Amino acid sequence: MISEQRNPVDVALEIWPGLRDGNNLEDLSDLDILLESQGIPTAYGSSEGISATFGGFTESVLSAVTLPTGETTSSLEEAQLLCHIIVTRTLMSAGLLVDRRVQEAMGQAYANTWCVKGDYNTTPLVLSASLWLIALDSQNHSDTPLMIDWTASVYENSLIWDTDYRLFSHYDIKERALDWAIHVSHENERHRGCSRWNIIEPLLRIDDERADLAVTNFLNQLEEGGENISARYIIERSRIAKLT
Repeated sequence: MISEQRNPVDVALEIWPGLRDGNNLEDLSDLDILLESQGIPTAYGSSEGISATFGGFTESVLSAVTLPTGETTSSLEEAQLLCHIIVTRTLMSAGLLVDRRVQEAMGQAYANTWCVKGDYNTTPLVLSASLWLIALDSQNHSDTPLMIDWTASVYENSLIWDTDYRLFSHYDIKERALDWAIHVSHENERHRGCSRWNIIEPLLRIDDERADLAVTNFLNQLEEGGENISARYIIERSRIAKLT
């Protein structure tokens, strides 16, 4: 059982900076807390038959998510999907992608972001977080099919998914994501609700000329006016700026 005192998303965000920077995790039980959150009632899509997603909140707590760069989710659905991706990202960074649960979680993250047809059915904030999964996937250049379970009834919605096209490779996802990154790098309006820095950092870890081009475009964007954010969020954005 997950402790009601510790939301999995809080655990993930707490240990993420060290893992992101290549440090060893001192308390491995934190990873067990994250693994145990798979399929809990508050996990994204759990009420619609999706079983491989991680929940960010305990059963008694549902809340918005605020990232270290200052952005806050605006809906429960966005918060739940973002939590799933944040937890998956943390587990991948800790070296757990060899585990089937994490592989399936990555597949579900992609199924609900880059695998939809037409316009992406989620927010720039969620898509930017999903870029980290591509950056952390050592097979992102591979044509090996991803492990995506399409059996949940929600995936029969032909308005969102192509029900005749279910086979996606690691490379397919990277291509779609980089096309999106290039597109949104030209105008602030195209990634409204998500700072450019949240998109830039994972792109810096993707070895591809289009990732480099998108970063260059983002760096040439002017900061949006009227954004009064806390000093701690400015410091986090400055940390990312120093990486470029």
